[in-house]
Amino acid sequence: MSFPLVLLQPTARNESQDTELTTIKLTPNAHSNFQTRFVVPVQGDVLDSNSALVWRVEWGGYDSTKLTEEIVALKQFSGGLNTIRRARFYIGGREIFNSEDVGHLVHIKRLAKNTDYKEEFIDKTIGSQHGFYVSADGKFRLSKDADPQQTERRYARQLGSGNQGIECSLLLSDIFSALESLQLPMKLDQMRIELDWETDFDEVATVLREGDGAGLPAITLERKVINITNPVLLLDYLTYNEDLKAGLGMVLKDGMALPYVHTSMSSKVISENTDATNDTTTDVQLALQGKLLMKMYVSHRFADVVGADFGAYQKLQGRCRSQRGLDMKYNMFINDLALHDVPVDTASMAYSYLELAHQSPVSVIPGGFDYNATYGVASANTDIIDGIMTVSGQDSNEAIANTTPIGVDTVKDGISGTQAYIGFDLSKYDEGSRVVPANAGYRVGSSPVILRVIQKGGGVNTPQRLPKTVQVFSEEVKILQVRNGVVDVLDA
Repeated sequence: MSFPLVLLQPTARNESQDTELTTIKLTPNAHSNFQTRFVVPVQGDVLDSNSALVWRVEWGGYDSTKLTEEIVALKQFSGGLNTIRRARFYIGGREIFNSEDVGHLVHIKRLAKNTDYKEEFIDKTIGSQHGFYVSADGKFRLSKDADPQQTERRYARQLGSGNQGIECSLLLSDIFSALESLQLPMKLDQMRIELDWETDFDEVATVLREGDGAGLPAITLERKVINITNPVLLLDYLTYNEDLKAGLGMVLKDGMALPYVHTSMSSKVISENTDATNDTTTDVQLALQGKLLMKMYVSHRFADVVGADFGAYQKLQGRCRSQRGLDMKYNMFINDLALHDVPVDTASMAYSYLELAHQSPVSVIPGGFDYNATYGVASANTDIIDGIMTVSGQDSNEAIANTTPIGVDTVKDGISGTQAYIGFDLSKYDEGSRVVPANAGYRVGSSPVILRVIQKGGGVNTPQRLPKTVQVFSEEVKILQVRNGVVDVLDA
């Protein structure tokens, strides 16, 4: 038997490390189902941006005796992201960073991850399901997770309470886009993080089967309760050697200006449109005057309720979705100039521009980016998406006495055409860097930025007729100015 030479060297010695990493688990100073507040303790020299938030999503009305008769899961592609609405980062009592609709923004940015990564990693951290395969019918069917009663398997989507809840996690750099390029010195004033939660049952969860097997009513309103439990921050602190500490102290005293990306959100509701024959143009004006823009992402979604019930897309996706309108075209005007020579009028063009904005290939389930022309129409052999899904070992169409499963058509319409996001590539990120102000493509003048959406309406109780919500996420370059421990934020 031979040993590696390095183990035989008599001169081996400990290395002298310049930086030490320390991780602590921080519990909240205040927590409810609606808001959580953390006060960040002073430790080390710098707060690392790879620190993480961990929380658990539980179904308050869960009954462990009805594992077969009642199946509830988090939303299909966004999982626990639907539970986190807003986040704010305070330094010295001043709001320095904020993020609106955090879960939706993270979902959009993760479109650029490949499907295998989503299925093998992201799904396990937020309780979603991105995988798919070709069924025996030649359609794309969502992948299966494990039966929770088979304890040798570790991942099951069925939502319960306690240990049967879904534990979710996000990096702080995912929550606050500024931290993608910043690490905050601990010599600044007191730091505080606040999070606003979304606990509406229909926004967070999907009922895949209900009824207790004995003919009793479906899951009652009193049992439709979502709880956010055990939120913690896993904070990484960096401690430097004395030379680096002294250098950091001098920089803080003399002052420094650090560029970073802030993502703002604007929204508008497009009114009901009954004209299914002619194009209708809507201009969404965005108050971005004077801003230095990097990237922009748009969600265009139909009304949550169709007729007297939630639409299939709302049941399976919640607000983390985007849908193409009928014969939809779009363009953007910055400084009174059109970004595209001609309006973008096909799904393939929109998909290409979204990839350019992400600077990476975008992966969605086939059929997820097109206009769903068969919404409300019975599932047929010509459909791309299979109307059957298997959650926690049970097929959605399985016949179980005295229970009501989610419909085949609901599954089909809840998946088809729900990931049709729009992207605008206004600048390029350098390799290894997220923020280079000189690379920002557009400095907005005195005119508002205009997103122009052209589409047709629809008939009674069709999604295309109903009001539509447009959300625009805009990446703006800002400057973090630090002097003598005092922090300020300026537009670049």
